[in-house]
Amino acid sequence: MMVAGMVILPGIAVYYLLSMPPNAFSDITHSFSHLLKTDLPPLAFVGAMIVLPLVGLPISFFLVLVGLRFGILEGMLITFFILPVHMTVCYLVTHSFLRQALINFLSNKGHHFSLFHVQLPGLTMFGFLLLPGPPYILKTYLLALTNLSFVSFLSLNWVTECLMTLPIVAMTGAAKEKNWIFFGAALIFFCTSLIVRWIKKRRR
Repeated sequence: MMVAGMVILPGIAVYYLLSMPPNAFSDITHSFSHLLKTDLPPLAFVGAMIVLPLVGLPISFFLVLVGLRFGILEGMLITFFILPVHMTVCYLVTHSFLRQALINFLSNKGHHFSLFHVQLPGLTMFGFLLLPGPPYILKTYLLALTNLSFVSFLSLNWVTECLMTLPIVAMTGAAKEKNWIFFGAALIFFCTSLIVRWIKKRRR
């Protein structure tokens, strides 16, 4: 099943890329409009949301789109279940023969691995995920390179990322459904979390 998934999901992403207008990937406006087309199969959208963030496309791009495309509940459920897929792939990559090459690459980019020897999740790691810093997928790779067990890595990362991503999906889903009360509640939660993250970063 895993082998089949490794073949099918990239295939879906390739379908998505080939079906895009010539300049859509570089033009954010075109990309948004293309992914929102009703004739784009939902499975192709979900496949793109699984594969493309793993190779560097910002997940925030999809957090906005998934709510607009699927609404509040479906958008949040899709995001909730896709996040651990990203995390599992990152963990498998960083614990494969690619580990040292990845460490060398990130070291050359100026990332220092002071957390590598940590074996249990704690406030330091929670803060690393919660506070502004490297992009989502880079943080996931960095955390996967630590000595955390898979269960600790997944649970810590999944909970933290859900706190930061689901409110965005809820906001855009509420806008799609014109549920302005839910939109306002999600917006307040999202803005509050940004303020708290900013304050904590200033105190560091």
